[in-house]
Amino acid sequence: MDPKKYIESGIIDDYVMGFVSEQEQREVQCLSKIYPEINEALRQAEDLMGTWALESAMEPPAGLKEKIMANLGEQEPAPVVMSPIKETEDDKKVIPLNREAADNKPPLGWIAAAAAILLSFFMAYQWQDSLNFMRAMEQEIVSQDQDLEDLQNKLQYEAKDRELYQGLWAAVSEPGVQRIELNAVKEDQSALATVYWNPESEKTFVFRDQLPQEGNEAQYQLWAIVAGKPVSIGLLDQGSTELQLQNMAAISDADAFAITLEPLGGSENPTMEQMVVLGKV
Repeated sequence: MDPKKYIESGIIDDYVMGFVSEQEQREVQCLSKIYPEINEALRQAEDLMGTWALESAMEPPAGLKEKIMANLGEQEPAPVVMSPIKETEDDKKVIPLNREAADNKPPLGWIAAAAAILLSFFMAYQWQDSLNFMRAMEQEIVSQDQDLEDLQNKLQYEAKDRELYQGLWAAVSEPGVQRIELNAVKEDQSALATVYWNPESEKTFVFRDQLPQEGNEAQYQLWAIVAGKPVSIGLLDQGSTELQLQNMAAISDADAFAITLEPLGGSENPTMEQMVVLGKV
């Protein structure tokens, strides 16, 4: 047998890593006692494995071992069973070098088991860390999708309001539109509204400049005074503050306009003592 070729085959490294069969394991153990070259190669491989294990060691997170063992169950490394090998006459003639050192080395199975446990801790830690990162990314994506949806809805809402508002202002800017200011009826009250009226097209708009808050159970109502009689031309949107310019009912003739504060839903006839603003054409 050529010990050099045997070592170059890579079986020594596989033995140290625990990747050999039981038959191959017994073979390496036997040959290491016969050939000093194989024994030295085995010693170097074991030393290299021990050095790698120490340099690669990292303290796992607290509680990680308990979690793993709870799922897998505590397992002690299986002892290496050495089958008796019949010693030949040639074996008796060869005295392995450093036999005492070889016999005092820690069991190879223990080293392989320790490396396996260390590797399992490291892989479990990496897996848990990756899982937490993926969950965090999923939550971030959901949050960003929701923010994007909210922004799109807001932009659509603002676009509709802008189009409506621009259309209303374009209508009140047409030739023939009269601007009538409605001032506070009571001297101690601060109130103001503006009516834009086109007698030809009969289009009427009201701008809520400054009207007192009407409350939940009341609503402002616009009246056109025609030949001394009030004609209702619509209710103002309750509590409207954002879109103040409002399209009202058409009216072909009017001497004045007034706004009264009425019960929610409006009245057939104006409540004169609740008149807030008035303006003549």
